[in-house]
Amino acid sequence: MIFNHTPIELYKIDNHIVYVKREDKIVSDNGPTFSKIRGLIPVLSRLKQAGFIHIGYTETNISMAGWGVAWACKKIGLKCIIFDPQYKTKQPLLDFHRNQWREFEAEIIPIQAGRAKVNWYISKKKLKNKYKNSYLLPLGLKFPETIDATYEEAIWTRANSKIKFNTIILCIGSGTIGAGVIKAFNDAKIYGIITRSCNVQNKIHHIEDIGGFTQNGFFKRDFELIDEGWEYTERSNIEQLFPCHPWYDLKAWEWLLNNINKLKKPILFWNIGALPKEFKG
Repeated sequence: MIFNHTPIELYKIDNHIVYVKREDKIVSDNGPTFSKIRGLIPVLSRLKQAGFIHIGYTETNISMAGWGVAWACKKIGLKCIIFDPQYKTKQPLLDFHRNQWREFEAEIIPIQAGRAKVNWYISKKKLKNKYKNSYLLPLGLKFPETIDATYEEAIWTRANSKIKFNTIILCIGSGTIGAGVIKAFNDAKIYGIITRSCNVQNKIHHIEDIGGFTQNGFFKRDFELIDEGWEYTERSNIEQLFPCHPWYDLKAWEWLLNNINKLKKPILFWNIGALPKEFKG
């Protein structure tokens, strides 16, 4: 099996206990430490069966997705092409990810830094012109397969835990992981902490849509989406008790710490990913 069933760990915060689902431990080798890759392997396997050889991805300065794509392509025998945004200022996190791309033998094509969606269309044209049997993956790796795989892991977690969690907390980016968690924990209060400030109502509608949660026009889960005003490139600097991603999960952990007295126990924090200790930025 490529992916691990990840453990739940217990952490004490003052007189409170918080359980943490360590999805950053998804693989045992030196692969990427974030759970969005759960849906990536089946997607790439399908593309390989359809005859695609070269798989492209347009990266940003924060995302771990390119690392996941490079690793997964190497695993199943596809050629990975990463479109690498070039910034005028030093980008330590992006430099760290570039090393991961190289480790898994990805081809790296520099492009001018800019809006991710615009760069995606630029990348698509470049990839098509260079390789016939090629496919450019969507920004953020937004796949139904990821929702399904996350749901299955969450169901396994429920079945193998003696604790009935009343509160679930996780960070929300694209909402893909969140949709899988929400689908599985249909009897808990779920707080999604947005990692990049956005229109909250539009984001809720998006999660409703990809997760299929609406009934008679109403959201069928006890879910609250919280926007603390974070910028995408802004990081949380609070202390980490466990490996946690400063630009993603740690923002949700910070919210948890600030609100722990108000939350119904037991609490499960769904840690989607983490930066390895090798990253010194």
